[in-house]
Amino acid sequence: MIIDSVGLFQAIHQRMDYSTVRHTLIAQNIAHADTPNYSPQDLKSFSAALSAPKTPKLAATHAGHIAAAPATAEFAENRTYEGWEVEPSGNGVLLEQEVMKAADVSRDYQLSVTLMRKHLSMLRASMNTR
Repeated sequence: MIIDSVGLFQAIHQRMDYSTVRHTLIAQNIAHADTPNYSPQDLKSFSAALSAPKTPKLAATHAGHIAAAPATAEFAENRTYEGWEVEPSGNGVLLEQEVMKAADVSRDYQLSVTLMRKHLSMLRASMNTR
């Protein structure tokens, strides 16, 4: 899409991808709430993921150069964490904690969607002026 070349839209898109991956991990944690010896998983915070060293990007300096494919799983690295409590079965999932995290992720995703809509409407408005 053409708007992906705009830095603001790239940042919003990254935030939405991060929220999607994190929500998937939280849903897996909730699904395994009764699994013995299951250790819950989560992602690093979004700001920590952005400040992590990135691999250098290849630049096509000539029209005949082949462009490198972008990485699709930037936030795929998850970490296992110690929950607030561990059950005698070894399960570390605490449903209250996971539900609070799911609500936070949902709120962050909705904020990203709202930002994307507002900026797209401003872009459309600037294009429609004569």
